[in-house]
Amino acid sequence: MIDPMSSFEVKNIIPISIFGIDISVTNSSIFMLLVVAMICSIFWFATRNRDVIPTKLQVVVEKLFFFIGGIVKSNAGTKGIMIFPYMMTLFLFIMIGNIVGLFPFAFSYTSQLCITLGMALMVFIASIVVGFLNQGIAYLRRFCPGGIPGYLIPFFIIIELLSFLFRPVSLGIRLFANMVSGHIMIEVIAGFAASIASIAAFSYFSVVPVVVNVALNIFKLVVCMLQAYVFVVLSCMYLSESMEPQTH
Repeated sequence: MIDPMSSFEVKNIIPISIFGIDISVTNSSIFMLLVVAMICSIFWFATRNRDVIPTKLQVVVEKLFFFIGGIVKSNAGTKGIMIFPYMMTLFLFIMIGNIVGLFPFAFSYTSQLCITLGMALMVFIASIVVGFLNQGIAYLRRFCPGGIPGYLIPFFIIIELLSFLFRPVSLGIRLFANMVSGHIMIEVIAGFAASIASIAAFSYFSVVPVVVNVALNIFKLVVCMLQAYVFVVLSCMYLSESMEPQTH
């Protein structure tokens, strides 16, 4: 049986080292560039049409545009328009990366903790920058809102600070864990399905493993889109708190 962890192995395709720093081109970076090229190509083909009647691809992109716009507006309010391009890019980069990783011999870069934590850290840093730009030094009040007894302030600050610092960790690990567990489950069950199908090749039972495997892949496809949705919703919520002053 194929090792289910082999698909998560990062391999150097073009070894490059500058001043002792390894910046080699890996299978992970290649698939990230491939997904970025796919996103750019989709939008280029969708927007090059200047006719009154939109093409099918243009309709799909417009629906996606309004879908992400609705997510941003409902979770970040009207001020969220400033983060819409970032959320749109983030959603497509995660969703298409998740889906591409389902194909045989493809590499799922969202199953790498350094990638998911990196995206979560960018959201975390952006929320801090936006917070100080919108609220100034008053942004620090989120760690100690008014109305708290003096003897509880140190404990409240520690709890709020730990909760705040844990955000990028939980955001990155959630995506990483779901992608890894999903890929391992599918690969293990696919291996069992192939074994069962070969044993019962000339019986009606040989169809059962194939049907189960197809159903699991459809379920994993839904999970891929759902995880991108959850990541963007939580990112919008974190950034919206930086746009509006704390009221609690």
